[in-house]
Amino acid sequence: MAEVVLSVAKLQKKLGGKTIIEDITFDVLAGEVFGFLGPNGAGKTTTIRMLTGLAFPDGGTIRIAGHSLTHDFPRAIRQVGCIVENPEMYKFLTGWENLEHFARMSGGISAERIEEVVHFVGLSEAINQKVKTYSLGMRQRLGIAQALLHKPKLLILDEPTNGLDPAGIRELRNFVRRLAEEEGLAVFVSSHLLSEIELMCDRVAIIHKGRVIFVGAVRELMAQYADQVDWRFADGQRESGVEVLQGLSFVSQVWSMPDGTVKCRMDVKQIGRANRELVRAGIGVEQIASRTVTLEELFLMMTHGGTEDGR
Repeated sequence: MAEVVLSVAKLQKKLGGKTIIEDITFDVLAGEVFGFLGPNGAGKTTTIRMLTGLAFPDGGTIRIAGHSLTHDFPRAIRQVGCIVENPEMYKFLTGWENLEHFARMSGGISAERIEEVVHFVGLSEAINQKVKTYSLGMRQRLGIAQALLHKPKLLILDEPTNGLDPAGIRELRNFVRRLAEEEGLAVFVSSHLLSEIELMCDRVAIIHKGRVIFVGAVRELMAQYADQVDWRFADGQRESGVEVLQGLSFVSQVWSMPDGTVKCRMDVKQIGRANRELVRAGIGVEQIASRTVTLEELFLMMTHGGTEDGR
């Protein structure tokens, strides 16, 4: 069993007498990329502020590498590296000079360690150039290098792909996977790019209105919802086809579309069985098409596609 690097239990937070975070619980393990998803105002930013010591919870516990963030803050926060959106660097300094500056603030970080992280993030050729010449993707990698200088066990990335082009997003995704798999880091990623979370993360937590409504592997989340199957029936038989589908125990969420298509959720392995039942009822089936539901569609279904006020 992998080490639990970040343990969050029954976390609560109130602002202005209003509860905005309620009973949030999840663990993040060493060597995994953990996604944190939620619509705007769901409580992602407030949660991250509490994980990094920028806000204090009104209830619950946060433990990092076994240390309480509340009662043993120096030891707990020492295990955290963090980037909130685009990292801020001194643009008039070189990449190396920026890392030297952060190393002096942290203390106990050698030039060898700086060189090690520079090599790992792939900035060896550009590290002596001024940061003002860096692309956004290069600045993001330099920020991650800075966050890794003190060898944390937990890396928190808040919207790390903001502003990156598709090539930069792909590069960051591959790099984050390397951090988890090769370095054994626990990587906590907050993002609204669900397609990237689906490709990047091992497990996810979905937060809505200050509550976690799902925690688990991405594949488990996808498996909870059957594939979508589209049906097209002969003229005048759509309503009858809907009735037959609604009566089948292995079919759920049957609905009609303006273009005449009837959609439902079901295991695609049961399509043949459903088709036999429709034919037996005298329904003319003209077309059947199936497709896998995306994480984005599941996310919108689980959160009702809504947003809430707040942070």
